[in-house]
Amino acid sequence: MEGTAFGRYQLIELLGRGGMGEVWRAHDTEIDRVVALKMLLPQYAQDPEFEKRFRREARAAARLEDPHVVPIYDVGEIDGRLYVTMRLINGVDLQTLINQGPLPPQRAVNIVGQIASALHSAHQAGLVHRDVKPSNILLGDNDFAYLIDFGIARAPGDTALTSANTTVGTWAYMAPERFSSSDINPSSDIYALACVLYQCLTGTVPFPGNTLEQVATGHLAAEPPRPSRDQPTVPTALDTVIATGLAKRPTDRYPSAVDLARAAQQALTDPIPRPDPAYAQPAYATPAPAPPGVTQTWHAGAPPPPPYGARPAATPRNHRLALVLGAILGVVLLVAGGVYAVLRFTRQPETTAAESPGTATAGPPTPTGPPPNTGPFTGAYRANFGPMTDLSDTPAPDTSQPTDTFAVRSACRPTGCVATASRLSGTTAFAVPFVFDEIDREWLAVGLGSAPCQADQNAEVWEVLRLTPQPDGTLEGAYTAVTANNCTSKRKVTFTRISDADVESLPDPASVPPRVISPAEALRGRYRHTRTFPAAPGQEQVVDFTVRTACLRAGDRCMSFFYNERGNVAPLVFTTDKWTTHTESDVACGGGQSHVRKTGQYPLPLPPPNPITELTGTGQQEQSAPCPADIAFNDVFTRTGD
Repeated sequence: MEGTAFGRYQLIELLGRGGMGEVWRAHDTEIDRVVALKMLLPQYAQDPEFEKRFRREARAAARLEDPHVVPIYDVGEIDGRLYVTMRLINGVDLQTLINQGPLPPQRAVNIVGQIASALHSAHQAGLVHRDVKPSNILLGDNDFAYLIDFGIARAPGDTALTSANTTVGTWAYMAPERFSSSDINPSSDIYALACVLYQCLTGTVPFPGNTLEQVATGHLAAEPPRPSRDQPTVPTALDTVIATGLAKRPTDRYPSAVDLARAAQQALTDPIPRPDPAYAQPAYATPAPAPPGVTQTWHAGAPPPPPYGARPAATPRNHRLALVLGAILGVVLLVAGGVYAVLRFTRQPETTAAESPGTATAGPPTPTGPPPNTGPFTGAYRANFGPMTDLSDTPAPDTSQPTDTFAVRSACRPTGCVATASRLSGTTAFAVPFVFDEIDREWLAVGLGSAPCQADQNAEVWEVLRLTPQPDGTLEGAYTAVTANNCTSKRKVTFTRISDADVESLPDPASVPPRVISPAEALRGRYRHTRTFPAAPGQEQVVDFTVRTACLRAGDRCMSFFYNERGNVAPLVFTTDKWTTHTESDVACGGGQSHVRKTGQYPLPLPPPNPITELTGTGQQEQSAPCPADIAFNDVFTRTGD
């Protein structure tokens, strides 16, 4: 297209291309001036709602009267292509400058201060930029800074620009709440500006990573980095500015962009003296190299835990963090692998009337500190899952090895050690906050989900995660998912601690009600299953099983998994005083397909023995044509060993 006409504009030179459009140096032939012309890609012009909002927001940005907002001249559509023209700035973008190395602190703070002015004007006009990053900051003569690309800006309450509701913004600068919520507010821009300041000071983004998961985990769970640690020329007072600007909870950040800029300038004016490294104490704990450990506490009467590796004891932070839980990409995901699915849990940021984003104060929020990462199982953990198998470890077709991340907070009390946890990223296990209990030096979590299973499109899924601490500080175990209708899966898993977690975002484990022990837990070990048929005396089926029982913490419901190496599965669900089975499936029979429905009941032996040596019950098997049948059966499960 170079050198061709575009309506009244003559395209001169392509200046850049991105995911949404192209930017050209162009000549406006009507008024004889050179402009920057941003031309949107054709697919973004196909949505009438996109076009309407694009025009409205471009005009809103054009009304901003701030010297650090690039003036917008025109917005419209030519040949089906949406476009906007603006003043052409002869200079360099901030990203290009940072690529040459970190900036001196005074220069970095000066540039960020100018962009803070532009953001403040936008926020007062009801616009949130949503894509504050170095490549959207242009520097002219004498480092005069401009904030550009208001084309994706939105007013709070607006719907997304595209019909697909895609998340707009660059991951390296996205505030935690944007990974789990479609809500937008000025605080997200303030967070992004703090990311830009950190990058100016150090030359790197605050939470680097090679994958989206790594970057998202940093934003959601990791402590804000300290620029003074990476660059000796950075005053330590700027550590506090970065920590406040990158607070996980929006209401803990600076109330406005200019407040952040003011605090950064003050940090240069009255810097805190750098302490002698031999005696320096960190302002907040920093993760140790992998595999990291945790600060250990243990309940009275229990044997000491295995070593978790050394790391500095956590000290009170100088800012308040709150983990905003949710989904990376801000969407609800289904589990891959074809065996089960779960829904993500989204926790909305807490906001009080006294801490609303629009509340103006004379300065930054008063720093407060969450409790340190203590307890035998506390921190942000990476969970590496192995390939899928059946319950007896026979490989399944799904050979993927997914990775999730979890935030965990633990505490020990007289009734035992408990941990509250929530998934930060991934889709494999436990979509909602859940609880671990330490039982015989094994951490156990049991939850319920739902997923398609055979004919049932919304089958109840029992999720069980068992982890055993290892001498190197990791935890190893297995994750199983079982439905009452015989859909099963299992993956081995290793939990590795990758950083501290924001423990304030998780429920206090010390306040979690004690786990109730169910009498169903006595059904465990190896059993011989004998099935007989009243209508056919002398005929029987005999199968050997291994049995494990997992119960919800309230003890009112349990799942007993019967399985063997031949792939036989017989799950029984326990409620109140009996186990039940209810399975439905289609099987080949007589040259066609018969629908088979099995039901059965197995009363809890009274008084309940521990372990249960024999479990008996009765049931019915119904089959449809072409092999119709109605078969009654009697079951006996006899314990044969541990």
